[in-house]
Amino acid sequence: MTKDITTSRRGLLRVAGMAAGAAIIGGGSAPAAAQQQRRPRFPSRELSWLIYQAPGGSIDLTSRTIQPFLAEQGVRTNLEYAVGAGGKIARTRVYRARADGYTIMTESSPGAVMDEIIGGAEYKALEFEPIFGWTIIGWQFCVKKDSPIRTFRDFVEETKKRRVVVGTIGRGGSSHLQVAIVQKRLGLNFDIIHFDGSGRAYPAVMGGHVDVVCSGPASGSRNRENLHFLGLTKAEPSLPDVQTLAQQGFPQVESADQIWFAKTSPKVPLARVQRLEEAFRKAFEKPDLIERMRRAGEFVTPISRSRMQELLRGHYRMIQENKGLLTSA
Repeated sequence: MTKDITTSRRGLLRVAGMAAGAAIIGGGSAPAAAQQQRRPRFPSRELSWLIYQAPGGSIDLTSRTIQPFLAEQGVRTNLEYAVGAGGKIARTRVYRARADGYTIMTESSPGAVMDEIIGGAEYKALEFEPIFGWTIIGWQFCVKKDSPIRTFRDFVEETKKRRVVVGTIGRGGSSHLQVAIVQKRLGLNFDIIHFDGSGRAYPAVMGGHVDVVCSGPASGSRNRENLHFLGLTKAEPSLPDVQTLAQQGFPQVESADQIWFAKTSPKVPLARVQRLEEAFRKAFEKPDLIERMRRAGEFVTPISRSRMQELLRGHYRMIQENKGLLTSA
């Protein structure tokens, strides 16, 4: 009888001990679970999406086309214009922003690299966090529709007769680099003037205020009624009937390709950057987005974050090799 009572007591003590242990474990995990539930899902509010060129240009149009598809993936954005200085104003804002992923911008590389190497900007181009890219394109040279300059060779010959004025879509940007490459490789003598985006450059060339503009093929294709195209730095599907400079006898003029992509501030937590990359990637899996881009003259080449990092390092090397062209142009 005594043995049975003792055994029962021992059993009860074991059960009580297990229950107490479970209570301790449960008590320890409950706050952690509650804390996890209280942690807001990223993003929990709108992102500030900076556009560094004037409204109406390809950077603006592209971003606006992507915006609703990004919202479908749970990433709501508010477009803000930070125009000026070839993108330095926008880049500085992104660089100085809190490292929380709530400030992004549409970038055109190698703009930031040029700011750092040529312009002495406070930011380091490779410290920004690339998110996702969608376009790799070259450049087109255009004049107003009724310009007497009809071919790229005409342009070259015209620079020998008078002081021709060529416009870019941003000082220190890749359009500026492309014009400087043309000037150097062909030994031409012309003036360069800079505009904040094609939305301001095209009216200038249409109005006869500048002779030639170097800008993106897609934005040019949307202005066919008012522009005549002299040549492309590389074949572009948005202007399939326009010859490249190489085809016209100028193979020594290399294309300073531009890459359009989204990026955010340095040191944003990797999980947040990956969340944004996933949203952009899924947005670009939508056939409707691809079709809308195509109708606007934009041809999509999806670029992952890891591939963007490789391309940006390549641009860094290219600008270091060609920095002398911009410091003298």
